[in-house]
Amino acid sequence: MRIPLILLGLVWAAFLTLFPFAAAGDTSFLHIAAHLVQLPLLLGATVLAWRHRRAAVTRAQRVLGWVLSVSVPAAVLGVALELVAAVVRLAEDGWVNRDTADVFVRGPHAVVATLTVPSMMLSMLGALALVAVEQLLLLLHELIDTTQCLLVVHGDIG
Repeated sequence: MRIPLILLGLVWAAFLTLFPFAAAGDTSFLHIAAHLVQLPLLLGATVLAWRHRRAAVTRAQRVLGWVLSVSVPAAVLGVALELVAAVVRLAEDGWVNRDTADVFVRGPHAVVATLTVPSMMLSMLGALALVAVEQLLLLLHELIDTTQCLLVVHGDIG
Protein backbone atom coordinates (compact mmCIF):
# COMPACT_ATOMS: atom_id res chain seq x y z
CA MET A 1 0.00 0.00 0.00
CA ARG A 2 3.00 2.26 0.48
CA ILE A 3 3.88 2.71 -3.20
CA PRO A 4 0.33 3.63 -4.31
CA LEU A 5 0.06 6.23 -1.53
CA ILE A 6 3.41 7.80 -2.41
CA LEU A 7 2.45 7.72 -6.09
CA LEU A 8 -0.84 9.43 -5.27
CA GLY A 9 0.98 12.09 -3.24
CA LEU A 10 3.54 12.80 -5.94
CA VAL A 11 1.01 13.10 -8.77
CA TRP A 12 -1.39 15.27 -6.78
CA ALA A 13 1.45 17.42 -5.41
CA ALA A 14 2.65 18.05 -8.97
CA PHE A 15 -0.82 19.28 -9.87
CA LEU A 16 -1.36 21.31 -6.69
CA THR A 17 1.96 23.16 -7.07
CA LEU A 18 0.37 25.11 -9.90
CA PHE A 19 -1.93 27.01 -7.57
CA PRO A 20 0.61 28.82 -5.36
CA PHE A 21 2.68 29.80 -8.39
CA ALA A 22 -0.40 30.95 -10.33
CA ALA A 23 -1.64 32.92 -7.33
CA ALA A 24 1.70 34.72 -7.16
CA GLY A 25 1.39 35.95 -10.77
CA ASP A 26 1.78 35.07 -14.43
CA THR A 27 5.45 35.86 -14.94
CA SER A 28 8.14 33.87 -16.71
CA PHE A 29 10.15 33.15 -13.57
CA LEU A 30 7.12 31.84 -11.66
CA HIS A 31 6.00 29.80 -14.64
CA ILE A 32 9.43 28.21 -15.07
CA ALA A 33 9.74 27.61 -11.33
CA ALA A 34 6.38 25.78 -11.27
CA HIS A 35 7.54 23.42 -14.01
CA LEU A 36 10.90 22.89 -12.28
CA VAL A 37 9.02 21.80 -9.13
CA GLN A 38 6.64 19.56 -11.09
CA LEU A 39 9.31 17.65 -13.03
CA PRO A 40 11.04 15.80 -10.17
CA LEU A 41 7.67 14.98 -8.58
CA LEU A 42 6.40 13.45 -11.81
CA LEU A 43 9.69 11.68 -12.54
CA GLY A 44 9.48 10.04 -9.11
CA ALA A 45 5.87 9.11 -9.79
CA THR A 46 6.92 7.54 -13.11
CA VAL A 47 9.46 5.30 -11.40
CA LEU A 48 6.89 4.24 -8.81
CA ALA A 49 4.23 3.58 -11.47
CA TRP A 50 6.62 1.34 -13.39
CA ARG A 51 7.72 -0.45 -10.22
CA HIS A 52 4.15 -1.03 -9.07
CA ARG A 53 3.08 -2.27 -12.50
CA ARG A 54 5.78 -4.97 -12.40
CA ALA A 55 4.61 -6.06 -8.94
CA ALA A 56 0.89 -6.10 -9.81
CA VAL A 57 -0.95 -9.27 -8.83
CA THR A 58 -4.60 -8.66 -9.67
CA ARG A 59 -6.11 -7.67 -12.98
CA ALA A 60 -7.23 -4.29 -11.58
CA GLN A 61 -3.70 -3.57 -10.39
CA ARG A 62 -2.29 -4.50 -13.80
CA VAL A 63 -4.81 -2.31 -15.67
CA LEU A 64 -4.25 0.68 -13.39
CA GLY A 65 -0.50 0.06 -13.50
CA TRP A 66 -0.60 0.14 -17.28
CA VAL A 67 -2.70 3.34 -17.31
CA LEU A 68 -0.31 5.03 -14.89
CA SER A 69 2.82 3.78 -16.64
CA VAL A 70 1.59 5.56 -19.78
CA SER A 71 -0.16 8.66 -18.37
CA VAL A 72 2.49 9.73 -15.85
CA PRO A 73 5.38 9.67 -18.38
CA ALA A 74 3.11 11.54 -20.81
CA ALA A 75 2.64 14.18 -18.10
CA VAL A 76 6.44 14.32 -17.63
CA LEU A 77 6.88 14.84 -21.36
CA GLY A 78 4.20 17.54 -21.39
CA VAL A 79 5.66 19.40 -18.42
CA ALA A 80 9.17 19.18 -19.91
CA LEU A 81 7.94 20.58 -23.23
CA GLU A 82 6.01 23.32 -21.42
CA LEU A 83 9.22 24.17 -19.54
CA VAL A 84 11.09 24.45 -22.83
CA ALA A 85 8.33 26.69 -24.23
CA ALA A 86 8.47 28.89 -21.12
CA VAL A 87 12.28 29.25 -21.32
CA VAL A 88 12.06 30.05 -25.05
CA ARG A 89 9.46 32.72 -24.23
CA LEU A 90 11.75 34.17 -21.54
CA ALA A 91 14.58 34.30 -24.11
CA GLU A 92 12.28 35.99 -26.65
CA ASP A 93 11.46 38.58 -23.99
CA GLY A 94 15.17 39.38 -23.64
CA TRP A 95 15.55 37.37 -20.43
CA VAL A 96 13.28 39.89 -18.69
CA ASN A 97 10.66 38.57 -16.28
CA ARG A 98 7.43 39.63 -18.00
CA ASP A 99 3.76 38.78 -17.79
CA THR A 100 3.16 35.57 -19.75
CA ALA A 101 -0.57 34.97 -19.35
CA ASP A 102 -0.92 34.80 -23.13
CA VAL A 103 1.06 31.52 -23.35
CA PHE A 104 -2.01 29.69 -22.07
CA VAL A 105 -4.11 31.01 -24.98
CA ARG A 106 -1.92 30.49 -28.04
CA GLY A 107 1.50 29.29 -29.08
CA PRO A 108 3.55 26.18 -28.39
CA HIS A 109 2.81 26.15 -24.66
CA ALA A 110 -0.95 26.06 -25.28
CA VAL A 111 -0.51 23.24 -27.81
CA VAL A 112 1.63 21.16 -25.43
CA ALA A 113 -0.88 21.75 -22.63
CA THR A 114 -3.35 19.69 -24.65
CA LEU A 115 -1.09 16.71 -23.84
CA THR A 116 -0.15 17.71 -20.30
CA VAL A 117 -3.60 18.46 -18.90
CA PRO A 118 -5.35 15.21 -19.93
CA SER A 119 -2.35 13.09 -18.91
CA MET A 120 -2.17 14.81 -15.52
CA MET A 121 -5.91 14.34 -14.95
CA LEU A 122 -5.73 10.68 -15.95
CA SER A 123 -2.70 10.20 -13.69
CA MET A 124 -4.49 11.82 -10.76
CA LEU A 125 -7.60 9.69 -11.21
CA GLY A 126 -5.57 6.54 -11.87
CA ALA A 127 -3.50 7.00 -8.72
CA LEU A 128 -6.64 7.60 -6.68
CA ALA A 129 -8.25 4.46 -8.15
CA LEU A 130 -5.10 2.46 -7.44
CA VAL A 131 -5.16 3.49 -3.78
CA ALA A 132 -8.85 2.55 -3.59
CA VAL A 133 -8.18 -0.87 -5.15
CA GLU A 134 -5.25 -1.50 -2.82
CA GLN A 135 -7.37 -0.56 0.20
CA LEU A 136 -10.17 -2.84 -0.97
CA LEU A 137 -7.72 -5.72 -1.38
CA LEU A 138 -6.40 -5.15 2.14
CA LEU A 139 -9.94 -5.20 3.53
CA LEU A 140 -10.76 -8.39 1.64
CA HIS A 141 -7.63 -10.11 2.97
CA GLU A 142 -8.54 -9.08 6.52
CA LEU A 143 -12.08 -10.37 6.03
CA ILE A 144 -10.81 -13.71 4.73
CA ASP A 145 -8.34 -14.04 7.63
CA THR A 146 -11.07 -13.20 10.16
CA THR A 147 -13.47 -15.69 8.59
CA GLN A 148 -10.85 -18.44 8.65
CA CYS A 149 -10.07 -17.73 12.31
CA LEU A 150 -13.76 -17.91 13.21
CA LEU A 151 -14.16 -21.19 11.35
CA VAL A 152 -11.17 -22.68 13.20
CA VAL A 153 -12.45 -21.48 16.59
CA HIS A 154 -15.88 -22.97 15.95
CA GLY A 155 -14.38 -26.26 14.77
CA ASP A 156 -15.60 -25.98 11.17
CA ILE A 157 -12.02 -26.22 9.91
CA GLY A 158 -9.65 -28.72 11.50
